[in-house]
Amino acid sequence: MAGNQQLRVLHALDVARTQLYHFMAIVIAGMGFFTDAYDLFSISLVTDVLGHVYYQGQLPRNIYAAVTGIALCGTVPGQLVFGWLGDKMGRKRIYGVTLLLMVVSSLASGLSFSKREGRNVVAVLCFFRFWLGVSIGGDYPLSATIMSEYANKRTRGAFIAAVFAMQGFGNLAAGIVGMIVSAAFKGSRPSKIDYVWRIVLMFGAIPAALTFYWRMKMPETARYTALISKNAKKAAMDMSAVLNVNIVPDDEAVSQLVRQDQYGLFSIAFLRRHGLHLLGTTVCWFVLDVTFYSLNIFMKDIFMDVGLLPRPDWDQNHPLQRMITMTALHTLIAFCGTLPGSFFTVAFVDRIGRVKIQLIGFTMMTAFMFCLAFPYYYWMKHCKSGFAIMYGFTFFFANFGPNTTTFIIPAEIFPARLRSTCHGISGAVGKLGAIVGVFSFLNTDYNTDDNIRIFLFVLTGCNLVGFIFTLLLPESKGKSLEDLTGEIVEADPPDDASQTVSPQHIHIVLL
Repeated sequence: MAGNQQLRVLHALDVARTQLYHFMAIVIAGMGFFTDAYDLFSISLVTDVLGHVYYQGQLPRNIYAAVTGIALCGTVPGQLVFGWLGDKMGRKRIYGVTLLLMVVSSLASGLSFSKREGRNVVAVLCFFRFWLGVSIGGDYPLSATIMSEYANKRTRGAFIAAVFAMQGFGNLAAGIVGMIVSAAFKGSRPSKIDYVWRIVLMFGAIPAALTFYWRMKMPETARYTALISKNAKKAAMDMSAVLNVNIVPDDEAVSQLVRQDQYGLFSIAFLRRHGLHLLGTTVCWFVLDVTFYSLNIFMKDIFMDVGLLPRPDWDQNHPLQRMITMTALHTLIAFCGTLPGSFFTVAFVDRIGRVKIQLIGFTMMTAFMFCLAFPYYYWMKHCKSGFAIMYGFTFFFANFGPNTTTFIIPAEIFPARLRSTCHGISGAVGKLGAIVGVFSFLNTDYNTDDNIRIFLFVLTGCNLVGFIFTLLLPESKGKSLEDLTGEIVEADPPDDASQTVSPQHIHIVLL
């Protein structure tokens, strides 16, 4: 489509000043991510309680694998299916479905019961956790795509990063809720301990339910309406209301777009233009999630091996004490490492650039992972707190690095008609990496120091692979989405709003 000037409505979005609707979109999309992180990581905090209640000790290895990994398995089909539906049926229409499924499955997870022996409760829990994973997976491509298509090009990276930063708050909330609930039930009768894991898991439904109404009120993105539905009038009308300006529809320009041959996902044209980009986004996300989810979900096992947490042979009179200690460490890592990393990305992603931040992140994660693995026995014997600090720095550079940028880049570099699909593919491959990391760790004897040390070296190698494949990705900082994808080449568009909107509204200030 080279030679076509960018549509007025899209240019208006690209140059719009930061205003209330941007922050509303961040909150609406971000609360989904808050819930995603809370639901995915809270399960690792309650496995000890599940083992105590239903197995009179620890969960068996295979049950532990199922409970911790089943939601991740659900995210893969969720990202693929809902990502594809977001391109076929519209971002808004599918967005509410994922959130509703998230609320229902979160509540159902905490209400898992069985009329037969108590251990069947865990099987029911795994069923609902799978569907929770499906909803979480669907939220990834839709949230990223909607935010990228609403944002202006000057601060688009910061807006998408702000949505993803809610994952850090969800991670933090999981630890805080876990501590509060555990402390509240610490002096209760043993029969009451069963309520602990149920309350912790069901809490995830609250933030998702609170934002459902606002998700349904969001208009469809102008890029979907104009570039995919080819309805310039509706796109202009929707964005006029959002931006509080009167945007003139580009009927003639959209008519030209309708006549263009548009390549599909499995075409030679896509392979030639975006094949390496898709390879880069998928591999980088894969190796990142191998590291990130392994370190997050099995934090308590690694810390137990180092000596920062007590072994699970707790005093039966105080079965929740270990959970309180564990959630405190989890919260501390999230507060000191994960969240600051996210804030740094929000602050610098539109200054430094996505690719540079991803390269910095993979480089520093490689260094810190090596510093955890190589002197592993030194940390165990002489400096356990130093190990925790290095662990926290790894999470800092994961979030001020690939954990955030792998979410941003696929939402920017692919055409509008394939954007949600390609983001879903990238995220699904990433979650396959999480599954590989989780089940690989579970299949090692993590009671043996050498195996954990070897596993940390493997994660170091994953970060090196991520650095190499990042070099395949284009920098999207400060560029229009259509300019990046080649859908519409900007022919020196006007920099002021007066040439984008109708004359009677030229007093609106757009940057």
